[in-house]
Amino acid sequence: MTDALNFSEDCQNRDIVNIDCFGASPDLLNNSPAIQEAIDYCVANHHSKVVITGKKQYTLASPIVIKSNVHLEIDSTVTLIVKGNFQVFELQKDASITGGTIEIVDNSFNSSVIFLSGAQQIEIHNHTSISNINIMNRTNTYQGIAIHLACKKAWDFISFLKIHAIQITNFQTAIYLKTEQLQDISTPCWINANSFDSIFIDGCQYGIEIVGNSDLPYEISGNTFTGIQVQCRAQTKKVIRCSGAYNMFEGVIWDIYRMTAPPLVIEFSSISHHNYLFSNQLSTSILDLGLYNRCTSPHEESLPVSSPLALGKSHLVGNQDDILVNAHIRYAVRQLSGKAPYGGTLSNCFNLLDEQSVNYLDVPSSQPVIIELDFSKQPIQMLNCLGIYFGWNETPGRVLIEYQQSLNGPWTVAKNVPYNVGNTIISEVRAATLYKVRLTLSGYTQEHKRFRINRIFARSSLQQGASWLPTTGGTLYGDLELQTGKAVTLVSPNGGRWRVSINDQGQIITTKL
Repeated sequence: MTDALNFSEDCQNRDIVNIDCFGASPDLLNNSPAIQEAIDYCVANHHSKVVITGKKQYTLASPIVIKSNVHLEIDSTVTLIVKGNFQVFELQKDASITGGTIEIVDNSFNSSVIFLSGAQQIEIHNHTSISNINIMNRTNTYQGIAIHLACKKAWDFISFLKIHAIQITNFQTAIYLKTEQLQDISTPCWINANSFDSIFIDGCQYGIEIVGNSDLPYEISGNTFTGIQVQCRAQTKKVIRCSGAYNMFEGVIWDIYRMTAPPLVIEFSSISHHNYLFSNQLSTSILDLGLYNRCTSPHEESLPVSSPLALGKSHLVGNQDDILVNAHIRYAVRQLSGKAPYGGTLSNCFNLLDEQSVNYLDVPSSQPVIIELDFSKQPIQMLNCLGIYFGWNETPGRVLIEYQQSLNGPWTVAKNVPYNVGNTIISEVRAATLYKVRLTLSGYTQEHKRFRINRIFARSSLQQGASWLPTTGGTLYGDLELQTGKAVTLVSPNGGRWRVSINDQGQIITTKL
């Protein structure tokens, strides 16, 4: 475009290149060539900044490459309208883009808005950045990727990239990081150590997707996502899906009840490990198939814990600390309303045999099963934890745990899980004196429509468990069986010690020691 050399007075400062000086206009059907020519002019003449100014709209109909050492600065009053299906901006190493609004208005769009390739080999001390941009899909197709990082071949890598203050609306995926599967560890690719800060995601089907491996040769690890705010809509399917390692996610996820399906909003894959999540989500909204991933929230701390005897894993509440063993004998336990069990009894929920249970079928939310544990005659002191362990893939869809801290007093909600998918619900019930617990259960998570309660358990800071006999004494509920040759020693009032045993005829024998 040779005419661009006849610069008007407004175009005399060539250190800062305005796209209008290269023929860009809100009246054009495609301003991409003018923007690309402004970028190419900067590269050829060793300038660094291209600007798009004013309160204007420019239509883009073909791809743009922001080349190395070029900064594209867009006024906040500028909107770029994307028509067609193409990769809108590709950033090279040490390139940057900031400001403005990018709007997708074409139903055919199913590409990436801002794309970075690992072929650029972006590493520490780079100046590559994306900031202060509003990226919107105005169609109702929910297609395309807003920000896309990809490594496709050996020695592709993206590291220490800075992405800040981005608003993303109504895409299939807001932020997508992917390393293609490579086999040779001596020729790897990776997406590591990138920083995403102050990201606002609204109505995307998938918020943040990390697709790759937790280790070389196609590693995705050590990326940080801080200040994330996600608004869920009916079309939202997952907020975070992660297959990498040592990635950190910190933010707030809003209104998961709006999602069409009962939400498992966060998923760590089986090859993920050592990722950290701090959010407002309960553990029942998180599917963690990996190892050593840590998930915390202001409401609870979700660790890889299991209820007593569950799957042979380490326990938060051990059997010998469970104060509800044989609760049906020691307290008043009853079902207040809802369908009768089709199998098992409530008493099965308070023994140490994990596969004994009480089973329910197709319980509607309008008629939930309500179970009450009444400790009024012997109130429990300093209760600090209560939980329910359900059968594997036989869990109710809704779980409500309430408790009473005074006789006939008000009910306090300890845990309300309207979209349960977990096999174990652990609630931190903080009660100095506990009189009653009420469990309200309904729905199901599998097509067989069943839910099964294997165990109801609790722990106190003051009372000892009931599944063992403390050395300080207590009541033993159940049989005491000693191995052959073992015996009981009793001490008489005068201090004498007597051994008590039994012979083959069932006779009790006492022997003074």
